[in-house]
Amino acid sequence: MGAIENHTALMYGYRLGGPADGWAGLASDLTWYSAEGESWLMPRVSWATEAMREENHGDYFAGAAEERLAAFGLGELLLRAYSIGPDDQGHILAATVREAEGEPLPLDVAAMSATSQYDEPLVRALSVLELRPHARKPEWIMASYYA
Repeated sequence: MGAIENHTALMYGYRLGGPADGWAGLASDLTWYSAEGESWLMPRVSWATEAMREENHGDYFAGAAEERLAAFGLGELLLRAYSIGPDDQGHILAATVREAEGEPLPLDVAAMSATSQYDEPLVRALSVLELRPHARKPEWIMASYYA
C-alpha cells in the first residue's frame, strides 16, 4: 500500500459531501445505515454495496461510484475525497483537477473558461449515480484532497 499524499487543487465539478458533513452538497434522498452501534447517512442509490451498508467510510461510496461511472463510459471523471475545513469533508465529482505544482496555483483563464465541455458528462454522471446536487451547475472548487 502506497503513502497517502495531501494535494491542494482546483477542481471543476460538483461538491457532494460525505458521511462527515451529512452529504451537504446533495439534495438527493439519504438513508441511514447502522452497524456495531454506529449510524451514518449514505445517498439512497440502487447500486449501494454491502460495504457502504456495513461501515461508515466514504471510500466505499467513492469506489463503487467510480466503478459505476467506468461501466457507463464515464471513467474519465474522478471522485475525490476532499477537505475544505475541519467540518467540511466529503467527495467532489470532478471532471478536471488542476494541482498546484508550486505556490500559488496559477490560473489559466482560457483553460478555465473551456470547462463547459465537461458540463454534459458531469450531468450524465449525476444521472448514472442517481444523485441530485444542490448546485445547479458545476463549479470550480479549491480544496485539499488525498490520493
